[in-house]
Amino acid sequence: MTDPLTRIRRSAIVLASFSAITIVLHHLLTKRPWLESAHWFVITIATVGYGEKSIEPPSVQLFTIVVILVGISLAAYTFGGFLHLLAQGEIERALGDRRMSKEIAQLNGHTIVCGFGRLGKTLAIELAENHLSFVVVDHNKERITEASELKYLFIQGDATSEEILEKSGVCRAKTLIVALDHDANSVFLTLTARNLNRNLRIIARGEQPSTEKKLLQAGADGVVMPAVLGARRIAAMVSRPHAAELMDLMIDRRQLNAELEEFTVSADSLCAGKSIRETGTRAVHRLLIIGIRRADGNMIFNPDADLIVQPGDTAIVMGRREDMQKFRDEQRL
Repeated sequence: MTDPLTRIRRSAIVLASFSAITIVLHHLLTKRPWLESAHWFVITIATVGYGEKSIEPPSVQLFTIVVILVGISLAAYTFGGFLHLLAQGEIERALGDRRMSKEIAQLNGHTIVCGFGRLGKTLAIELAENHLSFVVVDHNKERITEASELKYLFIQGDATSEEILEKSGVCRAKTLIVALDHDANSVFLTLTARNLNRNLRIIARGEQPSTEKKLLQAGADGVVMPAVLGARRIAAMVSRPHAAELMDLMIDRRQLNAELEEFTVSADSLCAGKSIRETGTRAVHRLLIIGIRRADGNMIFNPDADLIVQPGDTAIVMGRREDMQKFRDEQRL
């Protein structure tokens, strides 16, 4: 479907081309001067009536052309006001869509949130609070309107469509979150996205326990089952209420000045090749390393202070935000 701006541009080009061709043909057929051919064309499209040959001098012909053009312009401006009110919404929407497309085209390493239901909205809020770039994809007009009001980047369309995924920058994205309402669509979306980007990290939502295996087979890197997580959370609140409360506080950074963070160690990091003790995470920076994920995927929980940190390791650290930032800067993480 052609957008309104493209239609207007094409119409203007067609009108200009038609005008030029008509004037040239009239000049060639009648052998009359160029000015008289132009005069003939103007009064013809203006439907003001004319003779086969103007008997007026050139100055009068020029004046007539000006009067006709100004008169038509004023009339078009007056009656076009109403049409403008009708078309204004569509034009503004077209301009907004074009601006949105340009912003999305500039994204790299972003997150794509497919589905803007209850789960998708909560995810978008968290991503926005963490200053992470993301694009919302949903086919529902009301949901997209809400995303627009929140100033989120969005694309309205079927998330399972390759065309829509490509518009959202799936080939440049780092993560895709599948938050659709139906498991069948989630599996199909996961399969489609994996085929478009082999390096994409896909986190999918599943409702039925049997869907988890299918999502993993389709290419999902992780599957979240809200019903299962909810049940486990309730059980923890019953059996370990204080531990559960602490986890809630860690997740909701607004209630506790502490959070969990990941630091990936590169070869240029100052902590590479040093022990955890030597990095001063606890004694100097007041940070607690909960675990270290080795480059080979092995996870070490509660690592010993003498463990050597290697390039490619990812440390899961808990502490205050300002202490983490200071540690990140000092260690070149």
